[in-house]
Amino acid sequence: MAILPVKLLDTSHEARDQAQDHERRLELLAKVLASGMAGQRIERTEVERACSPQTTDCLVKLLRDRGAERGLFVVVQKTSTLILQIFADLVDIRNEKLLVHKELNFRGDNDEAWRRAGEFLARQLEAAPDGASSRVR
Repeated sequence: MAILPVKLLDTSHEARDQAQDHERRLELLAKVLASGMAGQRIERTEVERACSPQTTDCLVKLLRDRGAERGLFVVVQKTSTLILQIFADLVDIRNEKLLVHKELNFRGDNDEAWRRAGEFLARQLEAAPDGASSRVR
């Protein structure tokens, strides 16, 4: 399973620039998911080189070219410091079919909250009927 870089949609309109914190937390979430689901992370630079603009068709082709059977697409929406939501799609790359869609809310915009959300999401994806077979050892 290939895990694409986690994307962020920040609609919080917070005054303080949090770009560095956001980048660190996106990386943290991707690492936690890769560890919890035995997936291979695709680096942001590879995606940027291969897909500009980053369309679904291009991302699926990139994963297919890398030999991935399944791909995990994740977006975090930050509404405020206290309210964040994760949208995750596990896709069968060969058949271009959505296998599992998960949405979860979590509270707290700090490293610990993001880590715990990633661990919970990995367990949820693994427990999903089609997600269980996504574990590759």
